[in-house]
Amino acid sequence: QKVLDAVQADHARTVDDLKMLTEIEAPPFKEQKRAEAFLARLKAVGLTDARIDAEGNVVGLRKGSGGGPKLLISAHLDTVFPSGTDVKVKERDGKFYAPGISDDTRGLTVLLSWLKVLNENDVQTVGDLLFVASVGEEELGNLRGMKRLFADHLDIDGMVGLEPVPDGGVLILGTGSHRHEVTFKGPGGHSYAAFGQVPSAIHAMGRAIAKIAEVRTPASPKTTFTVGTVSGGTSVNTIAPDAKMAIDIRSDAMAPLLETEKKILATIDESVAEENRRWNVDTLSASARLIGDRPGGMTPASSAIVETAVRANTAFGQQTLLSGASTDAN
Repeated sequence: QKVLDAVQADHARTVDDLKMLTEIEAPPFKEQKRAEAFLARLKAVGLTDARIDAEGNVVGLRKGSGGGPKLLISAHLDTVFPSGTDVKVKERDGKFYAPGISDDTRGLTVLLSWLKVLNENDVQTVGDLLFVASVGEEELGNLRGMKRLFADHLDIDGMVGLEPVPDGGVLILGTGSHRHEVTFKGPGGHSYAAFGQVPSAIHAMGRAIAKIAEVRTPASPKTTFTVGTVSGGTSVNTIAPDAKMAIDIRSDAMAPLLETEKKILATIDESVAEENRRWNVDTLSASARLIGDRPGGMTPASSAIVETAVRANTAFGQQTLLSGASTDAN
């Protein structure tokens, strides 16, 4: 009870950390300045065994008395917002607003508060606690921070990732995703002079997008897809020599994700063949490159770590909602 009271009493101070860290922009692949600031705060609240690893994660180990499991507790440094975003924290009606202040800068301040309270109250855990501020959770970061962490630390027994969720929310399902960048290539030519002689990369991509739009997925487990970005061509009067699109495929289970991925990738070959056949040539080609791979999975609701979270919620009068998302916990 003393420790819980100390956490509550530390809340006002955590707001200072929250403002400071939020106002250090940290778009994907540019997390270093925020990592350095977090490392300094980590050491200030008593974790001297802390460093920035080769991937850019801030990693600190709080040793236990021995013989217990090693628990990873993490929040991610990066935000989804690009460089140049105004990240100044603004207060309105008693609430703080800024891009990334919730996802996941608040998680970083909670890590610091927990560590401070444990140290000031001389709480000795049996197992080791590995405090981590990770990189690469958002967008094309592709969980690079977590992948490096689990490759470097083969003795981790459990993980709790901090993410913004509604009160009582406990994420036990990791929504898996695969992302592909597809590039179409052809000879190109003048829209008038070369008409009928060369295929169009953009037309082939258009055929593919139309076919992808017709792919059917199961409602349960929820499985989704989208062509998120497209680009290509050189001018309005050119038969496009190149085109590119990015595809996002997600599912709450790996089997339907892989089945949907198979259908979508098949449309690429079909569309190239159709565009070549339309002009009786074979000069157009396409290639797909995997640019995102987030494995999916689920922690059983009956497992000890989930039951612990549920009982903690219950103790504070919160009804637990077990749900899923795509996070570092994947």
